[in-house]
Amino acid sequence: MRTSNITKGLGWVLVLGLTNAFPFEQRAASKSFAGSNEYFLHALPAADQKTYVETLAGWGVKVLRLWVTNVSAGCLKGSTDVQSVPALEDTVGTYDTTVLKALDDTLKLLSDNKIKAIISPHNANGLGGSAGCDAYCSKYGDSSTFYSSDDAKADYDKRIATILNFQSPNFGKAWKELSDVILAFDLENEPMITNVDKLQANDPDDWLCGRASAMRKVLGDSLIKTATGGVGGSQYCCDHEFNLLDKALKCDAIDIMSVHGYMSKASDWEYFISGDASVLDQANEAGKLVMVEEWGVSTDNQDNFDTQVKVFNDAGIPWLYWQVVPGKDQTESGAPSSCGYDGFEIGVNSGKGDVASAVGTANAADANQDWSGIV
Repeated sequence: MRTSNITKGLGWVLVLGLTNAFPFEQRAASKSFAGSNEYFLHALPAADQKTYVETLAGWGVKVLRLWVTNVSAGCLKGSTDVQSVPALEDTVGTYDTTVLKALDDTLKLLSDNKIKAIISPHNANGLGGSAGCDAYCSKYGDSSTFYSSDDAKADYDKRIATILNFQSPNFGKAWKELSDVILAFDLENEPMITNVDKLQANDPDDWLCGRASAMRKVLGDSLIKTATGGVGGSQYCCDHEFNLLDKALKCDAIDIMSVHGYMSKASDWEYFISGDASVLDQANEAGKLVMVEEWGVSTDNQDNFDTQVKVFNDAGIPWLYWQVVPGKDQTESGAPSSCGYDGFEIGVNSGKGDVASAVGTANAADANQDWSGIV
């Protein structure tokens, strides 16, 4: 994440315990899709949210990724009227559901516009990383302990259960029952991003599959999927590429491999999407769905948005941009200064990339995998 900061589909079924038991026989049976991350959408005034969601729905966006995260009031990534939202946990195990209620209103707006959500229940960058030190960081001291401690795992599983069991004021039932609204829950945003030793050791504490199993137990027979959330926050360089970690690929409780990455060149994406290191080939072999859940283009990248997104659309792999923002991005005239920009934003009216056209192309492309009944 760039901040200052299977499946019971209609096309095929994954039988738990038999992750390699089926081939992808109908790769053109469903269309691909596209969307965006918007981690502070629930903190915007209702009118701003409505304009933003209706704009993206008009482009054909099918999925938005939301976050169970606190937000400070003020100016954020071009939005000057962001409202304060408290954390779900200021103290581990004590829950303030204000953020869940705010997100529930956003979910209703998405549902009204035929957009599904992926929800990230926690940000690994809050474990003493780029998003500061949150309640888990304060209690366990460092991210290494968070991923290895049995007590920390139990605390986090309670957080997951609290989120999944939240009774929706708008829909009248628990979030875990809203498969027509929620596509998937991430295990976490970018688990172990600062713990390269654990990633290189293939998750020795079994955090990923353990949390996925706990999540699946709460979900029960729900059609909502479990997604990795971008293991390692992969950078595709410097011996830091862990999106399809072997432990995650072999975990029966994980449905979707979430790819995160920030490339300067389209050819680098080609290498990892459809080339020698193809995430599509690896996911297909393991019987997993795969999507590019987070990617972004900076103004100093060698290849621009339009060139890079063509790789995904040509391959028929779904993607969510980081992030299409409601306000003006930093390249637009009149953009507010000192507003928490990270350089990868694209405003809805920006000339930085033709997002609307790219979404339309994604929706028309034959999917490499069968997402029918899921999106």
